[in-house]
Amino acid sequence: MKDVKKIFLANLEDTKDIAVEISKIIKKKFFICLSGDLGTGKTTFANYLINALSNKKIKVLSPTFPIVQYYRLDNFKIWHYDLYRIKESHEIFSLDFDEALNEIIIMEWPEKIKKFLPEDRLELYFSEDKNFNRFLLIKTFGNIEFNI
Repeated sequence: MKDVKKIFLANLEDTKDIAVEISKIIKKKFFICLSGDLGTGKTTFANYLINALSNKKIKVLSPTFPIVQYYRLDNFKIWHYDLYRIKESHEIFSLDFDEALNEIIIMEWPEKIKKFLPEDRLELYFSEDKNFNRFLLIKTFGNIEFNI
């Protein structure tokens, strides 16, 4: 891990603003991990990020039940995984993971496949403090650079 930043999220607009900033550094073969308890904003963030990368409004569906959704944009595909329901880490390979690594991956519950995560990645941890203030920890790994 190279860098850690903590950002407080006072409202959904703050979450959207961070998604827009992150969208500016995304290119093919980009891997984003979204972690945090249920209901902390992972899928909401993914929705904002996917729409920030698109030229048109996209209805982003939660991949909780299908486990993966993908969105074909002009120059790339975005693979949105939600691994909450997988039991064994090797199950990821039955979900076109090898193909997805060549595109853009947004992955909720990445800790389920920790040993298969790429070295270059951006990890976002959604949480709240004891006063119920929501915040985001942003960690960079490998060759990923993000300054805010």
